[in-house]
Amino acid sequence: MKKNGGLAWGLWIFLMYILSGPVAADTEPALVSTGPVNIFEELERGFYSRINVLVFGIFQEPEMNSRLNPNNFLEISTYQASINPRVDLNLDFRRLELGIKQRFIYLWQRWDEGFPEGEEDSLAQFYTNEWFARYRVTDELFVSYGRENLQWGPSVLLSSSNPFNKENGRNNPRVEVPGLGYARAVWIPNSTWAVSFIANTDEGRLGRQQGFGLSQSGFAGGSTQADDFQPGYALKIDWTGEGKYFSVIPSYREHTGYRVGFFGGWNVTDALLVYGEGSHGDYGDFELLGGASYTFEAGPTINLEYFHNENGCIDDRIDLCFRRGKIDPTDPMFRQDYMMFQYSDTEVWNDFNINLRVIHNLNDQSSRLIGIFEYEATDHTLLYVIANGFTGSRDSEFGSLLNYSFFVGAAYTF
Repeated sequence: MKKNGGLAWGLWIFLMYILSGPVAADTEPALVSTGPVNIFEELERGFYSRINVLVFGIFQEPEMNSRLNPNNFLEISTYQASINPRVDLNLDFRRLELGIKQRFIYLWQRWDEGFPEGEEDSLAQFYTNEWFARYRVTDELFVSYGRENLQWGPSVLLSSSNPFNKENGRNNPRVEVPGLGYARAVWIPNSTWAVSFIANTDEGRLGRQQGFGLSQSGFAGGSTQADDFQPGYALKIDWTGEGKYFSVIPSYREHTGYRVGFFGGWNVTDALLVYGEGSHGDYGDFELLGGASYTFEAGPTINLEYFHNENGCIDDRIDLCFRRGKIDPTDPMFRQDYMMFQYSDTEVWNDFNINLRVIHNLNDQSSRLIGIFEYEATDHTLLYVIANGFTGSRDSEFGSLLNYSFFVGAAYTF
């Protein structure tokens, strides 16, 4: 287990001990006279646990003749099989809330392509993806510290307004977005406004291999390393009105300077939502996403988005973008202009859900096709298939690593 994982478990056990003793009872004297058994009942009522066991397999075909991955230089495996138990524990006790998401994964993988052809490997790994301690100072003010996956914004493609992690995890909902270390203070004076101060204190799981090395970019390969971490700070101001919402997120990190992110949405009708998201930095770079969603009376929803990244690389060959240092490793996509179309239906028939997505790169004319199919077999069992197809030349963004991939598995929740 990683050092931070041990710290999280230690904090959890210590606080459980404190809360069950007289010190916790003294916080509300009215409960003292009823005896310690009431404290344990209160702890029991506020405790929540969830165990989700995932079993999955991956089959994918690497692109062997691209300049970015010649002879499978990146060691993208052909087959993977894994079991991934996920334990979520949460305690809500008076003014204090504690949570931890502990993980274990066993992975087997085999290479049938390129120079590692015929090799096999396996690993077993414990890690803590998230944990937190949150305290309610007043009814309007909360403070917290821990490792969390903070997400916001309406966009499907990515969260360009998020200065800490732009990846939103929507391309494969079975792969967890890594948690980062945060200290937060959240003030909610009324139902219209909320103000948050967020300090990103450490990189957490960002950039580390998540056991199976599977990334939202669409392939399962080796681990990736994050750049040298530097703390970042942000102020998030949220406004919610009738059928409208807007947020602005000024932030600062030493190596990127000041940046202002924003997102907002407007329910034009009950069926039509228009939204936008983006950011602007110290060095004149900016990102802008505009989108709309329409929900049909029968239930399906369609989304259309356009995204522009001023810092995106427009060189003819994607490998030159990497070699010339024009790739920002924090960007989920590397080019300048994208279109995205999505069709989703959460109840096609008998608890069968479908999500079809096309991401088209307007600069090199490559595309990524994503199909997410889920079937709720029982109240506790979910079956799923996540299929990816990649089109474009061998020098393009989406055509240079994989031809296709299939992520197939089942999840059982206790």
